[in-house]
Amino acid sequence: MKILIIDDEAPTVTTIQAFLSTREKTQIDVAYGGQEGLDKLAITHDYDLIILDFMMSGISGMDVCKAMAKDANLKKIPVLLISALPVVSPALHELLEEFEQTNVVKGVLEKPFAMIDLQKEIDQIVK
Repeated sequence: MKILIIDDEAPTVTTIQAFLSTREKTQIDVAYGGQEGLDKLAITHDYDLIILDFMMSGISGMDVCKAMAKDANLKKIPVLLISALPVVSPALHELLEEFEQTNVVKGVLEKPFAMIDLQKEIDQIVK
């Protein structure tokens, strides 16, 4: 499995990357921000999953999802959205409704999250 982590917070990326590196047959690629993520996706779209931070400076997770939705190859890649916004927050629910239109977000985790919850979400999305 090939996973792209897009997040502008290095500690979050490091933690997720360290956890995922223990999984067999898992290749991890990292982008420290939305633009870097889009640049990587422009080069290759053979990812099985994208773990995407919602709130990033510059190009946000929403912007990345909208760009993915416009590209036939990229919109096939499932996205696990991670967000510091509480999952029960009205603001996040409004944004998730907007994300539904992009049809790329397949799961949401609220930061901070336990690695076991990350594992469960990944297993549910990538069956």
